[in-house]
Amino acid sequence: MVTNIGHFNSTLHRSLNDGMQPSDPPSVRPGTIQPFDIEVLKTQQAGLRHQGRLHWMHWCIISLSLVITVFAWKTSENALNKEDAIRFEREAERVVDLMRERIRHYEDALLSGVAAMQSHGGDMSRAEWRLYSEQLDLNNRYPGINGIGVIHYVDTLDMTDFLAAVRRDQPDFTIHPEHIYDLSLPITYIEPQVQNAAAMGLDIAFETNRRTAALYARISGTTQISGPIQLVQDETRTPGFLFYAPYYNLDHRQSTGDDAEGLEESFRGLIYAPLVVRNLVKGVLEAENRLVSLAISDEDSVLFEEKVETSTDYVPRTLEENVPMHGRTWKFRISSKPEFENVAEINQPIVVLMSGLGLDAMLFVLFWMMSHSNRQVLSLAEEMTENLSAQAVQLSENNRDLESFAHIVSHDLKTPIRNIHSLADILEEDLAEYMTSNDACHEIQGSLDNLRAQATRSQSLISGILEYSILDATDSPTSQVDTRATIAEIADQLSLPAERITMSGSFPVLRTNKTRFDQVLANLMDNAIKYNPVKESASVGITVRQEGDFYLFTVSDNGPGIERRFHERVFQPFTTLEAVTDIHSSGIGLSIVQRAVERQGGYVRIVASEGPGTVFEFSWPCEAPHCAPEQVARCA
Repeated sequence: MVTNIGHFNSTLHRSLNDGMQPSDPPSVRPGTIQPFDIEVLKTQQAGLRHQGRLHWMHWCIISLSLVITVFAWKTSENALNKEDAIRFEREAERVVDLMRERIRHYEDALLSGVAAMQSHGGDMSRAEWRLYSEQLDLNNRYPGINGIGVIHYVDTLDMTDFLAAVRRDQPDFTIHPEHIYDLSLPITYIEPQVQNAAAMGLDIAFETNRRTAALYARISGTTQISGPIQLVQDETRTPGFLFYAPYYNLDHRQSTGDDAEGLEESFRGLIYAPLVVRNLVKGVLEAENRLVSLAISDEDSVLFEEKVETSTDYVPRTLEENVPMHGRTWKFRISSKPEFENVAEINQPIVVLMSGLGLDAMLFVLFWMMSHSNRQVLSLAEEMTENLSAQAVQLSENNRDLESFAHIVSHDLKTPIRNIHSLADILEEDLAEYMTSNDACHEIQGSLDNLRAQATRSQSLISGILEYSILDATDSPTSQVDTRATIAEIADQLSLPAERITMSGSFPVLRTNKTRFDQVLANLMDNAIKYNPVKESASVGITVRQEGDFYLFTVSDNGPGIERRFHERVFQPFTTLEAVTDIHSSGIGLSIVQRAVERQGGYVRIVASEGPGTVFEFSWPCEAPHCAPEQVARCA
């Protein structure tokens, strides 16, 4: 017995010396978070701070908006000017048309007088003419006309007989003034006579303008307007004119014909109307209804000119038009009044300009507020970056501490556990003689077996924790992975015969992280065998199909299956549905699978299936640039 105890002590001493050697200091593994490069970060922040101010693009937009505003203002102003020009032309044409219409209206009165005279055989008494003029109702129907009268044509040889005939009705009738011409054209009748008394007996042949228009009416047979004159009955001595309509001896005219000589031989006289241009314009156009002023001239003589008070800086619109008027050409000069420019209630160009400038100002304020907000965000980001930088440094230090701790666990903690397992074997060897004796305590063997089982389970847990904790820090570079060959290698490592594994689908060759892919398949296939109650009959089925940019792999087994209520729970770390006496289960395998798949952008889940067994489905990315050349067509 003493020999056995000594052997135990020497073996224990040797084992402890082998297992408790000081471990090498851990090195920093790839993937450890490194502190920020503060200088690079400050350089980036300086660039962002510069961009936080108003950029040249902002000024370009504002300048372009100002150009558009000015363009819209000028366009609106030009459009308004064109509209005003059209409106002014329309107003000017209206004035001219009204004057033409009034002159035609007066012409109708004269022609009706001619008809009345012809109907009386070419001669009417004073009473008959007064009755006719009263029927015309000059004041109401012909505003602006001074009166309507009859001018007889009298040859010098017939003057005595003519005066005798007229003086029977008008004893004090005389012809005046005297002149050198061998004909007379005295005004015999005119109504209303009271206001035209000064014109009675006036021989219109004495003055060139009166005489020329009358003689031309005689030989043309048309109505004529005289040149500018001052009417003898007009006390204001303002410009006026005479409007003539000739009448003839119809019987004599039929024999002589309608040529100039025939008309001259059969000519009897004129029906005429004296008009003061000022009264004519007043009768035609009321000043309060007009937005334009009017000036009329006949050659160099001004017939009418309207005076309008305007400011010195007002530039009126002006239109001049020559209008034929019964043998004369009147020049109409029409100018806009200040009221014309004020007709529009809203000055559209100014509204457009102010609106555009308002929008430009709002745009500038918007850009300024955005820039100000950016600067505030940058200030906040700088403050947060300083805090994050400090936290990152601290986190990096913590990660290094965790790395060191993981290595300590890997070496210094697993070694004592292995020694415990070895000590249990040594104890069992040294107590072998005692355990066969009659005095042996049979509970010792159970305790030794339990000790070895707990040591084995502890090793599995520590290995799982280490593998899970360093999952993010052990990413290996991508390499070409033949998925079918990988599955065969894993099956060989698990001692899974070929007849107990089925594969269906077109298994691709990928360029991917081989370590991660091997972890996922190895854990799923290992679980399919490990948790099968009859391991000798355990089988695994693997399928693959492509959906978009991912391959979908399914791993199925013929084991007892997992209840639906545990489908989410089994992916949590240290979760196992087996009893705690399962010394080989760490409860970390499916967590490693989930974490590895999700780091590749995929997912893993348990697919509900009918009957026994479990079906795991996971997706693995297939991006065309990362696929092997022969698989590009299938990955695209």
